[in-house]
Amino acid sequence: MKKGIIFLVMTMLAVMAMTACGSKNNSTNTTVTPAGTLSTNLYHPCGGEITLGQYKGLKYTMESAEVTDADVQEQIDLLLKEYPNYAKDDAHTDMIVKEDDIVNMDYVGKVAGVAFDRGTATDQYLDIANNTYIPGFASALVGKTMGTTFDIDVTFPESYPNNPELAGVAAVFTITLNHFGKKVNTIDDAYVAKYAYTVATTVDGLKAYFRDKLKEAKEEEVDEKMWDALIAQVIDNSEFKTILQEDVDYYYNLSTATLRQYAQAAGMTEEELYNYYYGNDEMTYAEFVQKCREQAERSVKEFMVLQAIVKTENITFTAEEYASMAEEYRLAVGASTVADMENSYGKEYIEYCILNDKALDLIHDTAEITKP
Repeated sequence: MKKGIIFLVMTMLAVMAMTACGSKNNSTNTTVTPAGTLSTNLYHPCGGEITLGQYKGLKYTMESAEVTDADVQEQIDLLLKEYPNYAKDDAHTDMIVKEDDIVNMDYVGKVAGVAFDRGTATDQYLDIANNTYIPGFASALVGKTMGTTFDIDVTFPESYPNNPELAGVAAVFTITLNHFGKKVNTIDDAYVAKYAYTVATTVDGLKAYFRDKLKEAKEEEVDEKMWDALIAQVIDNSEFKTILQEDVDYYYNLSTATLRQYAQAAGMTEEELYNYYYGNDEMTYAEFVQKCREQAERSVKEFMVLQAIVKTENITFTAEEYASMAEEYRLAVGASTVADMENSYGKEYIEYCILNDKALDLIHDTAEITKP
């Protein structure tokens, strides 16, 4: 749980994404409009009986949000895995191209003798064994001699989204092999300018970009863990005498609405659809269902606790507070106007979110938070 827009965001993700609670399944009655255009009032106060425990004066030590050089290097390594960096391999002595070689080349592609758009390039590295070129291009280089120029005949795939005009078309590429290459596990300014030019043009600039983004993400993660830990303490301190199954079913159904929608559209059961997409994952469908039900029960406990605090503290809000917080929610869910958001989610639900957020504020503001 996280302060601010957690309730709107949580519900939005639960309805719009199959990854909302980590697992999905068949369930009971409640029907929820899945997909992005919600048209149902999501207001659902939980029933049950609770004896509220300590919620003021809680203690929590926040984790560090420090970003290390190793964290930055990990991002660079991921970039290199996606876009390898190459250099000339002066140690390569065999002049004949083999299937596991990396070559540097120039090429000109022509259709009916005319060069086509984006079919010409120079100083291009190609990993023969791991390439994304059109079928037949890389294999046609095997057996050729370094330093020579030659033509190869290829045919573009019948489906070619990169350039639909070339789909299924026969072409001739004139290729000049310049030298052999090798992968290097470092980057330089030229690499950054080529592969990361939208965010940086130098190595130092790219590292600064990664550091800023990682810092932002870690601060969010640390902040979210704090809110989760605080509400967890209140839950642990409280006694839940009764938890209504209908409440658990409601939040379970809410989080699994998209799975049901796609399963129905595909003419499959939820289990069949889950196994189709996640059958090779470590979590089985039964474990998937159990985890989602546990999360639904946790959600009910969170709402019961916050509702109890709202009632105990007689928490209310002013018209100005409603306007301010509703605007925050609007920005979070991407609604055009607050009125549009109210039509989609229900004004009563937004008011419910505001009261719960104010209860969270109270928990936080009275807690002893130790920062590293």
